[in-house]
Amino acid sequence: MANTSVFRPVGPSYAISVSTTASSALTVTPTGNDQINFCGFLNTSTNPVALTISEANALNTVTPATPVMPVSGTPQQVVMLGVSMSSPMVIAVPPNGFAVSAICGANTATVYVTPMADQS
Repeated sequence: MANTSVFRPVGPSYAISVSTTASSALTVTPTGNDQINFCGFLNTSTNPVALTISEANALNTVTPATPVMPVSGTPQQVVMLGVSMSSPMVIAVPPNGFAVSAICGANTATVYVTPMADQS
């Protein structure tokens, strides 16, 4: 039998308005006694989005590296979100909070960010 992970939200969902200029950093911090282990990122637009994620310090003032869309021959340290996503991409994030910034390949996009933890 396959192993199944169950995630649960552990804080409010955020929306990042994204354009061809890097967004301001959004800081996501744990609420209550929950530790953020994962985060769901959902891009509902028809434009690809690149994200940078950085660990937040005790003052939650860390600014992530400015995201840049990768082009042929110029790799970037980013997480890429596909277009018109029907479900979020869930990735591991720093447990004590993190900062995220995004950039869009063309026009605009909205990225939804939901902090999560595993249920078990």
